Amino acid sequence: MNPDFAIILNFKLKNAQEIDTDFLVKTARNIGVRAIAADRLENELQIPCAKYSINLVTIATGEDLATTNIIETLVQNRKVGKASIINIAVNSDGSFSAATKEMLEQINSWMHIFGHAFNESTPCNLTVDGNSFILQNRHMPYQNYIYVQKSFPQKIKVNGLTQEPNRIEMIENRTPLTFSYQNGSLIINLETATSSNFPWQIIRVQQHRPEDDIKETKF
Repeated sequence: MNPDFAIILNFKLKNAQEIDTDFLVKTARNIGVRAIAADRLENELQIPCAKYSINLVTIATGEDLATTNIIETLVQNRKVGKASIINIAVNSDGSFSAATKEMLEQINSWMHIFGHAFNESTPCNLTVDGNSFILQNRHMPYQNYIYVQKSFPQKIKVNGLTQEPNRIEMIENRTPLTFSYQNGSLIINLETATSSNFPWQIIRVQQHRPEDDIKETKF
């Protein structure tokens, strides 16, 4: 399974009579999901999947989640390098329940802000003090993501970096954060950090990049 599939919507279609496969796949695409599964109609789903560049995968089972625990589950699964496979029940008329719509909207709000970092996060050998944790972009290893709970500490400490980062920012609103670096220890100041009401936020740590060593060319 492609590790960039952080979320897979597992559509439950056995009780549905009127199914708009285009609507189902478009729903996944619109909330930042890169892959879906279903318990039937796999052939019918292939056309809209190709249309919206969504992968159709085969899985055994998923989780029944709700608005109250969806973000926490997404984050904890990603912490250990797992995808979140979410069961999505489809009503007999092809619609979603009010509770499912609310959960999908919560996913959409989260992914609208953090989707790129979230999809491409993978475990790494760096560590963070406290209840936070740090992951790495699997395609750009010079970029790290610190997942921090809403009740921010005043400072967080990252261990294991070999160079001082170029920039550190809250992904939401791209707010820059001040920091200090010495002997492989990075201290990030969160005293002035602001954010929305999500239970988890993500901080981007931009390390030294290969292109930073390219000297300016003058003509």
